[in-house]
This record gives sequence, C-alpha cells and structure tokens, in this order.
Amino acid sequence: MKVDRLLSIVVYLLNRELASAGDLARRFGVTVRTIQRDMEAINLSGIPVISVPGPHGGYGIMDSFKMDRRLLSMDDFFNIVTALSGIGASLEDRRISDTLEKVRGLVPSSSRPQLRAREEKLHVDFSMLGGGPRQRGVFKVVQAAVDSSRLLRMTYTNNRLERGERLVEPMTVVFTWRSWYLFGYCRLRRDFRLFRLSRIREPEILAERFLRRDMSYERFARESAPESRGELMDLTLRFAPEVIPIVEEIYGEEDLERVDDGSVTLRTRMPEDGWLYGHILSYGEYVEVLEPEHIRLIIRRAAEKIAKKHR
Repeated sequence: MKVDRLLSIVVYLLNRELASAGDLARRFGVTVRTIQRDMEAINLSGIPVISVPGPHGGYGIMDSFKMDRRLLSMDDFFNIVTALSGIGASLEDRRISDTLEKVRGLVPSSSRPQLRAREEKLHVDFSMLGGGPRQRGVFKVVQAAVDSSRLLRMTYTNNRLERGERLVEPMTVVFTWRSWYLFGYCRLRRDFRLFRLSRIREPEILAERFLRRDMSYERFARESAPESRGELMDLTLRFAPEVIPIVEEIYGEEDLERVDDGSVTLRTRMPEDGWLYGHILSYGEYVEVLEPEHIRLIIRRAAEKIAKKHR
C-alpha cells in the first residue's frame, strides 16, 4: 500500500542525513519517478523534505523538524503501533512485542481510548511477511546467527534451482523485493551474496565467530544493482484490459502507455533471469511479449511445454 510505503520512507529518512532517489527506489521496489512523487506527497503532508543535488546528494528531512514534538502526534503513534503489531505477530519476535508495549506506554492515558478506537478501524496484516512456521523458524535461526556473529551452515537453492550446502558469515537481515533476505559473505563463492530466506533449509549456527567484513548492505545493493553493472534489458509487454488493475499495482503510470483497444503497453528495463520468465508467464493469456524477440521465443516455448502437460 502507498500509505505503508510513505510511512516507511519517512522513518528511513529520519535515521539518515540523505538518501538518493535510486537507493530509495531499490529499497522499496518502485521506480525513481514514483519516489519523486512520494517525496511530493510527504512534503504536502506537512513534513518538510529537502532535496540536495549532486552525486552525493539526495532527499532528507529538515533537522529542525526531526526535533519538533509535532512529529509524535496521535496519528504517528497510531501508525507506529499498527506497523509494529503486524510485524511482531507475523515474525513472533518477542523484542518487537516489547518495543510495541514501550511505544504504547508513551501515549498519554487520556489519549489511549482514542488510540484503541483508531486501531479498531484499521488493521494491517503482515502475516505473509513471516511465511509459515518453517520460514519463521528459519528467520529466528538466521537472526540469532547475525546477532551473535557466528558462522551459519545451511542448504540453499539459488535462482538456477541449484541446491547445495553453504557456509556463510551472516551480516544483515534485509526485507526487500517483498521478501526477507540474508546478506552475508559466502565462503564457498568467496564473495558477498544475498540469500532469500524462503530458500534456506536446515540452518545451523556454528560455534566459530567471525569479524564483520568492510561491506554494508547499502553499498552492496548499490554496487550489485543490475543498472550499475549494465545488466538491464529493454522489455516491451502488452497487457490485456482484464489484468490492467494488477499491472498498475506493480508498475508506475509513467511506464504504461494506453492503447485504443483498451490494452496497455509497458516499456521498462529489467534484468533477464528466471524470475522474469515466471513473472511474464504468471499473466497467462493476458500478456504478449513485443520485444525483445528472444524473450518472446522463450515464453512461447515455455507455454508450449505447459500446454503439452495439460492435454
């Protein structure tokens, strides 16, 4: 939801001097143009956003406003409580529950009935973030390994469906691209990697400790981004009218072109991998690859195999 993203952006900026539009777009899984519109919306809401040009510039929130008591209004308490309630329940993390109780304790007693009334009118369910019991169990083991700076041994399946044992120096738990990931140094690949938690099996914390290497997740994300490495591919898709509402949830209006027959054409740049093929196929008969030709061929062959299995 857009409101959730705007709240997350405000909290993210409160803890930083500046953040570039590109970094924000990658973190929240949207386009740079969407981030620009979000900044306008945040500014119009009364939170003064500053924009610093240049290679080391970006967006930030005025320092004077960060210390303003207005930043902790009843609306802010409500948003914080709502977010913590959903995330705490989905991950079953006692620490989040404790933080939630502390935040509730900051609310004046005279305003607590108002807060309870607001909570009855809006409920945010983050249960999908935590996954099922197995994935929540993996999350707890991974988080414990990160907190204790101990090696993590696990079985992992990568994007090419190759499964094997990995020995990892776990550094950061990350939520990005609508999923939880572990950022760390893989001793097998001898490089930094991002591991999707849902693909981790049998995680085991070892006794050996490690010294954190000189690499932050933010720097890794910036340097390994497909656009930074020149790995983006120009892609043109046409979507039938039936799925336009779903398409609009994922892609920004600036990337879509309306066609007279009611369909929309999407022109974007994306990395070519297995996720892309699966994403296109998920729209079934309601999508057509216009360009490039080799992607059109890959999708056609996949569709033929699917049709053969369902005869």
